Amino acid sequence: MSRKGMGWAMGWILVTWGTATAPADTPMGPPIAVLEEGHWAASLEYGYGESDLRAYGLSTTALTGESPTSAFEMLDIEGLRSHQVLAGLAYGVCDNWDLFLRVGIADVQDDILAGSAQRWAYSGTGFAWGLGSRATFCQWGPWSFGGLAQVTWLDPDSSVFSSVDPEEANRVSVGSIDLDLWQTQVSLAAAYQIDTLSFWAGPFLEFTEGELERSGRVLTDGVDSGSFMATSQIEERSQFGLHFGVQWEKSDALSAWVGGQLTSDSWSIGVGGIIQPQRWGNRR
Repeated sequence: MSRKGMGWAMGWILVTWGTATAPADTPMGPPIAVLEEGHWAASLEYGYGESDLRAYGLSTTALTGESPTSAFEMLDIEGLRSHQVLAGLAYGVCDNWDLFLRVGIADVQDDILAGSAQRWAYSGTGFAWGLGSRATFCQWGPWSFGGLAQVTWLDPDSSVFSSVDPEEANRVSVGSIDLDLWQTQVSLAAAYQIDTLSFWAGPFLEFTEGELERSGRVLTDGVDSGSFMATSQIEERSQFGLHFGVQWEKSDALSAWVGGQLTSDSWSIGVGGIIQPQRWGNRR
């Protein structure tokens, strides 16, 4: 690798490490720059992912005529499944560096467990958006070496639930669950070009944070007898994983890709298309 390429790589690692402290896996797409300087592109992407997370927080119950009681809780978020549809715009800062913005919708489902006695089902659809950057550090014949960094926010709607108190069968909690997620992904990759196909693979680092809130009323023998509120923080330690995929250039202006991501407790797949209007006259 040339000194210039090494400089690009070291700068990328330092910049993305700094952004990674801000955090269902989001599709990453091609990990190298795809635009020429001053050009822009539109994209459409779909991603599906599954992951397991853990949340820690405090639950407070206030029953009529009694003092509020609080308790620490640890929640397991099992099988978090997310469908994401994202439309994006990208701009080529220079021939080796792109910036992009994506907006869309996310559908999230999971099971939330508090020990072995309580389980709540969550399902919500809402707004998703993110921003990121991809760069090519160097090229050597058919080989390219680059990286990608992106942050994505998921804000699905609240989901209603009801659960029976495991210690008092005549007491039922009825309310809603709100879930917000932030995810940061930083990757490095090598890509190999064969005619109109480009194959890529490499490691990536992932951070996930978020907030889980439950609130509602407590019913005893069907009569309103108080309220409850619980707030838990989702903090997943950084994870290393593998991402891989292939991009097909149908023409100078139109390309499509499919990719996958794997970590120790999550996996995802994604597909997308990119169109560059400024190169439309160069169609093959």
